[in-house]
Amino acid sequence: MFNNNNARQKQSIKEVVKMKNILRCMIFVVVAFCATSAWAASSSTVTVTANVPPVTGGLSVTVSRVTGTVWSADTSIGFGTLVWDTVNKIFLPDRYYAVDVAVVDNTGTAWTLTHTRASLANGTNNLNDKVNVSFIKKVATGTETVDKYLSFGNSNSIAYTKAALGTGWLRVYYGIGTGSLTKPDATGVTPIGLDTPTGTYTGSVTYTLTP
Repeated sequence: MFNNNNARQKQSIKEVVKMKNILRCMIFVVVAFCATSAWAASSSTVTVTANVPPVTGGLSVTVSRVTGTVWSADTSIGFGTLVWDTVNKIFLPDRYYAVDVAVVDNTGTAWTLTHTRASLANGTNNLNDKVNVSFIKKVATGTETVDKYLSFGNSNSIAYTKAALGTGWLRVYYGIGTGSLTKPDATGVTPIGLDTPTGTYTGSVTYTLTP
């Protein structure tokens, strides 16, 4: 009886040891599996594309008539019939003009924009020294940088490169001389007085884009 119990006890101990060994092996296998199945770093590249079509070699020219503080679209620069100022003894307009000139091109071409003029004349007489021309480097609405302020006569062959205008555009103001002390006329410009013969004076301005 005693021997049987001993045998059974020994058998139980063997089984416990065997079970412990089995558990150790299982733990080792689990640890080894986790170690071998851990995720490695990976990446995937997705291509992104956008096609910007070319817009080449064009000019956008917009003419605006400014009367007081009111701007309105126009197709030409027409000062109309001037009004006689009985106090200052000169002829004055009721408006001036702004012409916005933008180059429509995204090809990277190094273009040049040139302003030329034909004499504002009536026969042998002209108003070339009676009109102010202001060249503005326009960057954004409300932002203006005056680059040149000349008489109409001296506004011929004024050129701007792409680099000079940058991301902005050219705005040119045209206005009859007023003799104002607060807003002086350009150098060489004088108001239209009685020494200017009556009649309709006609001229033109041309904007030319060259590569």
